[in-house]
Amino acid sequence: MRIPAVCLAAGSGSRLGRAKPSAELVPGMPLGAAVVRALAGAGYGPVIVVVRPGDDLAWLGTLPDGMPVRPVVCGDASAGMSRSIRCGVRSALEDGEPPDAILIALADMPFLAPGKLAEWRAAWMLEPGLDFVAGRRGGLVLPPVLWSRRRFGDLLRLEGDAGAGALLRSGRLRGAWVELTGFEGFDPDTPEQFEEARAVWQAVMRVHDAQSPRDAFSGKANSMSCKLTRF
Repeated sequence: MRIPAVCLAAGSGSRLGRAKPSAELVPGMPLGAAVVRALAGAGYGPVIVVVRPGDDLAWLGTLPDGMPVRPVVCGDASAGMSRSIRCGVRSALEDGEPPDAILIALADMPFLAPGKLAEWRAAWMLEPGLDFVAGRRGGLVLPPVLWSRRRFGDLLRLEGDAGAGALLRSGRLRGAWVELTGFEGFDPDTPEQFEEARAVWQAVMRVHDAQSPRDAFSGKANSMSCKLTRF
């Protein structure tokens, strides 16, 4: 069974004031690189990283030998998230036989550890008749979303900046959910939120020897504001 990941890293980062993938959580660990490594570590392959024209990809750094990462430049990324999704899906379909499913993830959600990301694949493999597996918290549908091969045509017809939200809200698809807790659904949009993300990441690194990153990321948000990306 072959399930690649499409990592959407082509956003402008206008609210943050800079491209989010290159913003460093700690020195030497850009936000986007943390996400790409987590996706590869979860066993998705290849990880197709969709970027804007002009992105020099310096934020990816030196990848470990054998890590299945493939950058793809989306020439019309400025036309909305749907175009990035379409670019990523088309790239995944270039590898011969279509994959069984595709996980679509955002490059600005660094608190999903490899063990957690593997739950999307595990849920779908238990019931491959599903159209999708999505994240969820408190009734909100959240990325990432794993899409069955049957829905690739729908993804290739998406328009605008709403991503695949309309498909998920249509009521005509069968899906399952992976529950998110703590900071797992947090993506920093503003400078203030990014400073919160940096503080959380650094705290996780300090307790890394005592507990797994997955446990730390799924912990309570304490007094920090936890902004969730929704569809």
